[in-house]
This record gives sequence, C-alpha cells and structure tokens, in this order.
Amino acid sequence: MVFFGHLGPTTAVFKFYEKISKKETIDYRVVLVGSILPDLIDKPIGAFLFRNTFHNSRIFGHTLLFSLLLLLIGIGRIKKNKGNRVFTLGISTSIHLILDSMQLYKGILFWPFLGFKFPERPEGNWAEGTLQRLLTDPSYYITEIVGFIIIMYFFIKLIKNKRLNEFIRNGKL
Repeated sequence: MVFFGHLGPTTAVFKFYEKISKKETIDYRVVLVGSILPDLIDKPIGAFLFRNTFHNSRIFGHTLLFSLLLLLIGIGRIKKNKGNRVFTLGISTSIHLILDSMQLYKGILFWPFLGFKFPERPEGNWAEGTLQRLLTDPSYYITEIVGFIIIMYFFIKLIKNKRLNEFIRNGKL
C-alpha cells in the first residue's frame, strides 16, 4: 500500500471504535499521521538516503519495537492524564504494520530481537516499482481506491457540515 490504502482503513477503524465506544476524544489528525508514519520515517532513510546501507525501504518504523514504544509512552501519558495522542499514534502505526503484512517479514518486524541487521529486500527502484504495482496489481490499486473513497467520504462530510475548520483546529471528524 502506498498512501490512501493506509489513511482510509486506519481512519475507518478509529471511526468504528469511536462509534461503538461512544468516545469523542480521538484526534484524527494524529490518526492520519500515524497511519503513514512508518513510511514517513523509513522511505527517506531506507529507499533514498541510505539505500546502499539498508537495501530496504522498511526498517525502523516498520518494527514492532517502534509501535510498542509509542504505545508504552502513550499509556504512560494516559495514566498521567496528558491525553491519548501518543497512544493513538501507536495504534495507528500498528495498523500500518498489519496493512503492510509485516508478519511476513519477521526479520524486520521483530528487529532487533532476531538480529541487528535488517534483511535486504531487492526492491530495485522503489518509486518505479510502486507505480508499476499501482497500475497492475489489484491488491495495490483496489486498497488505494477503497482508502481514497473512505477519505473522500469523511472529507465531503466535513465540507457539507461546514466542519473543516473544526477538523483542522482539533482533529474531530
């Protein structure tokens, strides 16, 4: 998945949780950032800056350790009544790992517990490969289309209900 395939499903999961729990304390700006945070960290480092070092565009942000650290920090902040944003970030990054099927890449997911070196993933040109998959692989383009539809649904709802500024100010959907 690239972009909307993370944003849409993660937002939908949190909206579903919000509906069944009847809690309105979710900052969806944090959800959106968290849903792509592993890629925001790893793509520049692994695919561009240190490509010849890592040979992999899924590194630190795609580890269970990264998500668990965010979750533990978030739990600590919740216990101190400092809000749930970091915890929300941790849940969002965990959903990212699920959507990227990181359980198939145990050397990355369980880093550094299975070794300190990240496994190499012969990706070739990451950007070119991603574009090719978006155009030819249904598992890629369908999730992107579904994610886009979910995000557009919420965006149109915000516009229609004149609540876009409220979303920008406090993250409420």
